Amino acid sequence: MKRFSTFIFATLFSLPVLAEEAGAKWSGDLEFGYNQTEGNTEESSVLGKMAAKREHGLWTYDAKASGQNTEASGVRSAEQYFTSHRLAYDIDENDYTFGYLSVDKDRFSGYVYQGTVSFGYGRRILKTEKATWDAEIGPGVRVSEFETPSAAGDGKIEEPVLRLSTDFNYKLSETAEFAQSVAVDAGSENTVTKSVTSLKTKIVGGFGLKISYTIDYNETVPSGTQHMDRQTSVTVVYSF
Repeated sequence: MKRFSTFIFATLFSLPVLAEEAGAKWSGDLEFGYNQTEGNTEESSVLGKMAAKREHGLWTYDAKASGQNTEASGVRSAEQYFTSHRLAYDIDENDYTFGYLSVDKDRFSGYVYQGTVSFGYGRRILKTEKATWDAEIGPGVRVSEFETPSAAGDGKIEEPVLRLSTDFNYKLSETAEFAQSVAVDAGSENTVTKSVTSLKTKIVGGFGLKISYTIDYNETVPSGTQHMDRQTSVTVVYSF
């Protein structure tokens, strides 16, 4: 629980400082609330998230992080941390190149961690006052370390992957926004799919409420581990 608290406080206090230093060029969300997990872990927990973006000329930088932790009577039953970083460079109004890095650590998934690095081409399919829709494709490498090595002694797998992702955002009204993102990292040993569906509403000032549903699917999993994890979260959001 101590590590989770450190994660939450570091997130809450570091981002406003970054936003202040960079002025209006930084934007993003801070979230804190309730999370219900189904799959390899059947638990309710406290969830913290952050997402930040900075645009500078033709460059765009995105960073995301999330963490959840549940512990009762000294026994930890849920622990997951995720972070990703993405840097994009505009070729023209609709086309861009990108580099992407992510690390996913879920204590009860059968993996110590899964890390992915990729780069490639992106296309802005739709960009209006109300809606945006981007799609990306590119090669990369994924490293997966198992909690328990196989009979052959394999404890870590490095494999080439093809990353496909899409992000759709739609402004329903002045106070409500719908978002859907899907990412697929297809490799020779395993294909990992992540889908996030969310609805965010503004309450007052920079504060709002967000409901989201996340699906994580591993095509190949260690013995005794489920392929799919599902998370339903309700969080208070501060947008800056």
